[in-house]
Amino acid sequence: MSEVSEEGTPRRYRCGVTYEQPDIAGLRQGLDEVDTGIVRLIARRREIIDAIAKVKEHSESGIQDPERERRVLDGVIAVATDLGVSASLVRTIFRELISDSVAQQVRHLNGDGGGRVRVAFQGTAHSYSDAAAQKYLAGRGLAGDLAGYRTFREAADALLAGDADLAVLPIENTTAGSINEVYALLRSREMYIVGEETWKVDHCLAAAADVPLSSLTRILSHPQGLEQCSQFLRSLPNAVPTTYFDTAGAMQAVAASDDPGLAAIGSPEAAAAHGLVVLRHDIADAEENYTRFVALSRTPATMDVRIPCKTSLILATRHEEGALLRCLEVLSGSGHSMTKLESRPRPGRPWEYLFFLDFEGNAADPKTAAALDELRSAALYIKVLGSYPAKALRHLPRPGELGEPGEPGRQPGPGQDESPADTLEAVAAEQPAVRRSRHYRLVDRAARQADTVIRVGDVLVGGEGFVVMAGPCSVESAEQIGACARFVRDHGAHVLRGGVFKPRTSPYAFQGLGWDGLDLLVAAGREAGLPVVTEVMAVDQVQRMASAADILQVGTRNMQNFDLLRELGKVDRPVLLKRGLSSTIEEWLAAAEYVVTQGNQQVILCERGIRTFESATRNTLDLSAVAVVRERSHLPVIVDPSHGTGQRRYVAPMAWAARAAGAHGLLIEVHPDPDRALSDADQSLSFDGFAALMRRLAAIQPSAAG
Repeated sequence: MSEVSEEGTPRRYRCGVTYEQPDIAGLRQGLDEVDTGIVRLIARRREIIDAIAKVKEHSESGIQDPERERRVLDGVIAVATDLGVSASLVRTIFRELISDSVAQQVRHLNGDGGGRVRVAFQGTAHSYSDAAAQKYLAGRGLAGDLAGYRTFREAADALLAGDADLAVLPIENTTAGSINEVYALLRSREMYIVGEETWKVDHCLAAAADVPLSSLTRILSHPQGLEQCSQFLRSLPNAVPTTYFDTAGAMQAVAASDDPGLAAIGSPEAAAAHGLVVLRHDIADAEENYTRFVALSRTPATMDVRIPCKTSLILATRHEEGALLRCLEVLSGSGHSMTKLESRPRPGRPWEYLFFLDFEGNAADPKTAAALDELRSAALYIKVLGSYPAKALRHLPRPGELGEPGEPGRQPGPGQDESPADTLEAVAAEQPAVRRSRHYRLVDRAARQADTVIRVGDVLVGGEGFVVMAGPCSVESAEQIGACARFVRDHGAHVLRGGVFKPRTSPYAFQGLGWDGLDLLVAAGREAGLPVVTEVMAVDQVQRMASAADILQVGTRNMQNFDLLRELGKVDRPVLLKRGLSSTIEEWLAAAEYVVTQGNQQVILCERGIRTFESATRNTLDLSAVAVVRERSHLPVIVDPSHGTGQRRYVAPMAWAARAAGAHGLLIEVHPDPDRALSDADQSLSFDGFAALMRRLAAIQPSAAG
């Protein structure tokens, strides 16, 4: 029984005893005061963290101490247990506080914070991506203008077009796994990871009205949302899961519809924003459902070496037994802890795979930089996606744990315990040790004793194989390139060559068919079952050319076009690098170094003759370069006797000599009607001439020098 006192406070009776019931308004006021106090304590905590950051600014110690973090968590959880407070709740709160503290110190050391940035994300307002982007900016003291896009690709395009400074995209979920489309964008676009953020996903089911679940006929959500709630959806026999571009957008669509059987999966915040009724909370398959987001930029970030970082990269392994293991040994042997490894199909290479790998380390640290250089030698292709502040590290190495290359106890690098090829061993026994060049390191034989072998389709270039690349100097028509492709295939060629962009000395000479010619070349190669090689002349051609051709050729005039070489180092395509008109072997190998330092180890060297005072031939074919290059570098080397002589009657003898000298292959110009060829008619072989060359070639064995 109860009544109201004269003061307005509810008066209750229990067992004959009268007591005053607390005023709800007063209780709420007390709660507000406690909440304000908590916020003030957080502000005070941040002031102390700022003071700590200023002290650390003048020391060499790292900003993160895992042992102290563990002690802090253990301490507050013990207090929570004594007070009867949820240990899980306290752990979550303090993990966020510690994460915020680390981010605060990162901003201080890197000079970040303040300013306004434009951020692209996939989805609409109130989506998980929107929330994660806001959390990322807040943790870095930034204000942002956020813009949502319908797809991941559109958000990435906005970044690359300069319409955004950052793009925040999801990359993996603890329930549904990796997000393949974002991985594909990281592989194919020049974007760099500069940060990461995690967001706890709280899926709910919402509709326009409070209706029975059995009445629902369609459930809208992003494909990831549907996948993460698959068990719950199976419990709704009448409802059909329907993909939508965004979880928050799905909520908006339900609010705008007059269909009572329509519902959406998304966040409770999105449901509230659109005036929907939550029918079920916590419907995800796993209670601990987190999504990891990455912040992307057009340029990589450079982090202070004291900042605990994670480095992400893409790699393709060499075509050798145990190749992946050797790459991983580079990291383990240098004291770096790997946090993630997964594979993805390699585009255009059936049954070949790229590996996406994360490890704890900062590329600005000399030890990590040395490990990356060693990894470049071990792998066939590497793209470093960025070093960025890690949200959580499993292990931070103690001082001295990361060994210098060559220190006792360090794992040997790939190939260091392997013997050179027998033929090279014989040559080395007769010659003094070669001085290692200061102009190139990664292409040097000292960096890798075993020959590099490059796969092009089903063809292996390098090692003990011998590859013939043949076809016309220029693609002239579908009939011409088709006839060449069929003939050279039938007579033993492995790769179809053909120029589509032609650098000609005279501006009046035939310049090639351009992109139309590339389409004809690729179609002819596909019909004949041959991979294709063609020349790329400019930086802006690289990405498009790489999406179609199997090998990208750098002509002699572009051997020292360093911007072009760097761009070619960023794509996962073999590069055929011709020697310059008057270039030394040292300069030629240094040009190859420009490609491999960017991550692409798939370089094939091509000797095509150099300019001398001799006028009997177009160029002087330097076959001694084959032996010298094989001694100095592990890269495969082929010979182009067509350009090397400029006269068809000399092409076959020089081709045979190149084979005998130990070249890994040939680049030969062949035309159905050489005298009518639109370019380099004098050096192009006829079909009969090519057939004769190939018959004799099969009988020639390479010399011991090869």
